[in-house]
Amino acid sequence: MNFDFIDGIKNNKAYRRFAIIALLLCIGYYILEWINGRAQMADFQVYYNAASAFIHDTQLYGKAFGVSDVGFYKYSPFAALPFIPFALLPYGLASVLYYLFIAVAVVLWQLRLVNYFNQHFNIQVPKKAGLILFVSVLFMADHIERELHLGNVNLFLLIASFFVFTALENGKQTKAGILYGIMLLFKPHFAILIPYFIWKKKWKTLVVTVFTSIAGFLLPALFKGWQGNLEIHSQWLQAMREHNISLEDSANTIYGILNNFVLGGNAGAGLVLILLALCAALFVVLLIRNARQSANNDIRFIEYFTLIAAIPNLAHTDTEHFMWTCPLISYTIYLLINQGVRYYKIVALLMVIAFVPYCVNSPDIVGAPLRYLFDEGGLLGVANIILIGCSIYVFIQNARASLSKS
Repeated sequence: MNFDFIDGIKNNKAYRRFAIIALLLCIGYYILEWINGRAQMADFQVYYNAASAFIHDTQLYGKAFGVSDVGFYKYSPFAALPFIPFALLPYGLASVLYYLFIAVAVVLWQLRLVNYFNQHFNIQVPKKAGLILFVSVLFMADHIERELHLGNVNLFLLIASFFVFTALENGKQTKAGILYGIMLLFKPHFAILIPYFIWKKKWKTLVVTVFTSIAGFLLPALFKGWQGNLEIHSQWLQAMREHNISLEDSANTIYGILNNFVLGGNAGAGLVLILLALCAALFVVLLIRNARQSANNDIRFIEYFTLIAAIPNLAHTDTEHFMWTCPLISYTIYLLINQGVRYYKIVALLMVIAFVPYCVNSPDIVGAPLRYLFDEGGLLGVANIILIGCSIYVFIQNARASLSKS
């Protein structure tokens, strides 16, 4: 994995200033959480207790582990294994360490993205790096705060997806397949990338992914035995079924948005198939357009991360998964600040409109009714669609500008 951006932190004042301020803010937030009795890290507590149940051979599924009676473990048996080292520690120490891991990851992740853009577009922006970092983190503030408050794995999975992307860019398909297999073991939602990898003919990646997934399925058998492993996987499938709802009733999906705002809640399962087919067709148009502009069949940033950003719009998930739009948001901000695009003022206005339900959704700011409408009423999903659309638009405009210059 490439960590050359660490040198950028040492050599760029804006990077250093961002790293220090962001880390101090994360630590300050944790102190406030403790003072206000909110340092619960509910999701981490679920993982911690699930790992403890795993090693002590007690009930893993169907038991409330979190700070409330809804804190059920609903992830794969494999996903509990990385938390076993934490489960061997007292919970207070384990939670502090995990919080620090997330805080450091937040800082390094944003720096890594900007560093990637600098290398990819060959634009050095020492005077604008601070502004790009500030606006990007401001846009992601609510989702970063949720990740810190809840202690989930969504940020780490996003970072893993980025390393899959860079591994494929560099022709390291084995590494990409291993990482992708692990991602699927944590969240099957990432299966959305499988048709894309088939389109790009990344056969080695897919084969390694299959073997990694099989290994992840078999690994718990070392602790539980073969029969016990089959039983807990059966319980996992049941837990996922209980967590899901009809997609047309999932408010922030494209189906729920159309159903609630246009069809008055009267749509059936057929709507899901129609919209999925439409989205697939639009994405294929983007693929064909990009292929015509380039003779190679490389993985492209806009294609890959559009699929990842679209996951919570296409599948029923928790609102925290909308943080997976982060790469596209930072990409759009980077191009708007550095290169500008045609009708950039309209793009900026759309970004500001999307910012409100995407980030400014605290009940202390907008009130409980609006907060509910943003998070649970479909506006967060609408905002995500706008952000994805803006990123695709600036990509197309930047590609045209690059072609005209060449």
